[in-house]
Amino acid sequence: MITQNFWLNRYIMITAVCTVFLMGIILAGCTDKSTENEFKVAMLLPGEVTDAGWNQLAYEGLLAIEKELGAKVNHVVSRTPTDQAEHFRFYASKGYDLIFGHGFEFQEPAKEVAPDFLETIFINSSGGFTGENIAPINFRVEQPAYLMGIIAGMMTKSNKLGVLGGDRIPSIQSTFLAFEEGAKSINPDVVVLDSYTGNWDDVGAGKRNSKALIDQGVDFLFPNADAAGRGAYEAAEEAKKDGKTVYTFGVNKDKSYISPDTVLANGVITPDAFVQIARIVKDGKFEKQIYTYNMLKDEAITFNYNPKMKDKITDEVLKKVEEVKAKILAAEFEVPQIDFANE
Repeated sequence: MITQNFWLNRYIMITAVCTVFLMGIILAGCTDKSTENEFKVAMLLPGEVTDAGWNQLAYEGLLAIEKELGAKVNHVVSRTPTDQAEHFRFYASKGYDLIFGHGFEFQEPAKEVAPDFLETIFINSSGGFTGENIAPINFRVEQPAYLMGIIAGMMTKSNKLGVLGGDRIPSIQSTFLAFEEGAKSINPDVVVLDSYTGNWDDVGAGKRNSKALIDQGVDFLFPNADAAGRGAYEAAEEAKKDGKTVYTFGVNKDKSYISPDTVLANGVITPDAFVQIARIVKDGKFEKQIYTYNMLKDEAITFNYNPKMKDKITDEVLKKVEEVKAKILAAEFEVPQIDFANE
C-alpha cells in the first residue's frame, strides 16, 4: 500500500528537480549574456614568453590589457605560417574581438584569415598591409637604435661593430640600419658586420655567431634576436674574462639585468603601447591605417642607460646623445628606417 508520505516525498523531489533545472537555465542565460559582452583578446607569439625580449614584452602588454581593460586574454606560441593561420582562425571562430600576431611574419597568415572574420580585428606587430579589419602596429625602436649607434661609433676602438639577428625580416633589418647610420653619422670609418642565427630560440647559435663577430675584431654587439640574443651577452661576458672589452646594447626589453657588466643602453617597448591599441579596438575606433608608436608618442618607446655602466660613457658621448635625442623628440630629425608600407 502506497502511503501518503510516499506521494508527498515524490512531489517534493519532483519540485526540487524542476527548480534546479529552471535555475540552471536562468544562470546559463546570465552567463551567456556576460560572455557576449566580454572583450576578448588573443596573442600569437613567435617564441616563448621567457625570452626576456620581443615575446616577453608582448606578453606583458597582454597582461596589461587584461588588467586595465578587464579583457579575457589568451596566448599561444605559433612558429610556422600554417600554424599561424590555424591559430588566427581558431581564436576568431571563438569570437575574439582582437588578435595580435606579434611579428612581421604574421602578416601573410593574417591577410589570409581576416576576410573570413570581419567582426574580429587582426593586428600585426610590424608590417605595411591594411584592410577592413587588419592593420599593423609598428614599434619604431629605430630611434633608440640610432642613439645606441652614436654611442658605439664614438666609443669603438676597432671601428668594427656587430649586429646579431634571428632572421632577415624588415623590422630587424630596419633597426640595424638605424644603428649603423647612427654610428656612421659620428664615425664614417665604422664597419658594421652582421650575423643571423636563422632561429629565434637558439641561444647556442647566438653565442657562436657572436663569438665569431668578436673574433673578427668587433667591440660592440647589438643583438635583436629574441631568446637567441642571450648568446650575444654570454659571448661578450666571456670575452671580458679573456681580457677583451666588448660592450652590448638591449632592444625591446631592458637587458641591463641580463648582462649588467656589458650592456650600456637599451631601447624599450613599453606594455602601454599594446593597451593603447586594444583600447582603440574596444572603443570601436579602429581604422584602416598603420599605427605607429615611437619615442615621440606617449613614451611607448623609451631609451635608457644601464645605471651600472653609465660611467663608462664619457660626458662628450652623453652630451651628443642627448643633443640628437632632443632633436628626435622635437621632430626636428627623422631617423633612417625601412618603410614597412612597401613590404
